[in-house]
Amino acid sequence: MRFSNTVSAIDLLLSRAWLARRSRIMAKRTETRLTQRGDDLDRPVVLRKVMEVLSVKGFAKASMSDLTNAAGLDYRRLRRAFGTRDEILRAAIQFCADSEASLAQEPLRVSPSGKEALLSMLEENVRLRRHWPRYCDCLFTFSAFIVPPEEDDLQDFLAQRRRSLSKQIRSRLALSVSEGELPDDTDCEALANLCLAVLGGLHLRVMDGAPMVLLFRSIEIFVDALGFAEGRRASSTRLRTPTKSRDGKR
Repeated sequence: MRFSNTVSAIDLLLSRAWLARRSRIMAKRTETRLTQRGDDLDRPVVLRKVMEVLSVKGFAKASMSDLTNAAGLDYRRLRRAFGTRDEILRAAIQFCADSEASLAQEPLRVSPSGKEALLSMLEENVRLRRHWPRYCDCLFTFSAFIVPPEEDDLQDFLAQRRRSLSKQIRSRLALSVSEGELPDDTDCEALANLCLAVLGGLHLRVMDGAPMVLLFRSIEIFVDALGFAEGRRASSTRLRTPTKSRDGKR
């Protein structure tokens, strides 16, 4: 099977670089509170272990004993760093959602074209699912198992993260329109909404055990269908002009 350039060895190396960079940034953003207390606790590592407990036990049944055992910390140290059981679980869910959002946002910022940005964003989502706790898709989950409906603050937090990501996708698509990569009449709002829906759907397919090769091919077909021009500076008139097939018919 022929792979696209986005699934090449270079792309995989860039993806790993993005993951490493985001991990460093997230660690720096979350270490201040612990450093001020003189604690050398690795907050991202602990929160990931908490997410693994959540993935198995759920929000309602994850006990403080489960959390201390998973984190390898005593009760006092864990409580001093994060607070009560519920506060620890909320911090883990927020960390999970922030990590997912950051990984999706990075390609939107650094990719040289809109098409490459969407391809990378969707493919990074698939790669993350292969290494993330099975049921912990915090950014797009609507499962009461992980985020109870009564947790209004968490629900609002996740909704705000989704709105922010949708806005960034829309902005990147608008840039593609201005550069002639997409037609002038592109509905960026609707297209961003569709991309966000695809991001959430990919998680379900990974959980179903769909092969990565199949998911990458599906992503490629989806992005190709959005109408991106091959050249970033192609005119919108050219984009709307039907192309001739090999037999000369339109």
